[in-house]
Amino acid sequence: MSFATKEASLAEGVPFELHAFQLGATSTWWRYADAPADVSYGGNDYTKCYCTGGRIEEGTTALKSRTIVKMDWRNPFAWQYTVAAPEDIIHYARYKGHGSDVQAIFKGDVLDVVFRQQSRRGDRWSEIVIDPATAAMQRAGLVTRYGRQCGVELYTPVLCGVVRADYKVSGVLSAVSGNVLTAMAFGYQTDGWWTGGDIVVNGRRRKIIRHIGQDVTISPSAPGVAADQTFDVYPGCDHLFTTCDVKFGNGDNYRGQKNIPDTDPFSPWGIA
Repeated sequence: MSFATKEASLAEGVPFELHAFQLGATSTWWRYADAPADVSYGGNDYTKCYCTGGRIEEGTTALKSRTIVKMDWRNPFAWQYTVAAPEDIIHYARYKGHGSDVQAIFKGDVLDVVFRQQSRRGDRWSEIVIDPATAAMQRAGLVTRYGRQCGVELYTPVLCGVVRADYKVSGVLSAVSGNVLTAMAFGYQTDGWWTGGDIVVNGRRRKIIRHIGQDVTISPSAPGVAADQTFDVYPGCDHLFTTCDVKFGNGDNYRGQKNIPDTDPFSPWGIA
């Protein structure tokens, strides 16, 4: 009996849904089954849980379709959003099955996680909003802006050209106080060297918003970070030509317009 026949049958159909979330292109996965027991599919185990897949909205085109997955707010995947969203895109796939017959019915990326509460009973749940994979076709392409600062993200392979691995520094945290991390490795560079860069510690990547001496301040906070943990840290860039040329030796790839004049010779007002 085919999947379509089971889907339409009142007697033979025993439907269940599988929900798979992947952090970017990494090996970090969250797999759940909307079923009375754990499900094994494609060599992976899907843990049973309360995770109901909403209807797949059908817009005027496939570009506008969207779905919501309703999940217990204490579920490990949803819970992480109470602190901060993951530092990379979360890819999503939904499968529907009848016994051993399983088919993919939706693929996309997590757009948002909203926490709900029913005021009278105090019930709480999370709603994971997911855009289809085709949604990216609606977004505007890259636009180069005219200005002194470079508009290219640091470490991008083609446009920037600075190799991320060449600037990695590893170390061990000596102290943690809120969002302030302390390590001897930070102090080997002048103040501000790590500002705008990022740090990977306890499996999480966080932005560095301030660097003074042996201290860096990260944003947002990273749960579970403690002293004696190892880390990898990468310097930041303020997107000015001097930084690009001196700090990274990458002046030939600078994409800002560093020679914009400060004033207009035909006007009393500056143009920069």
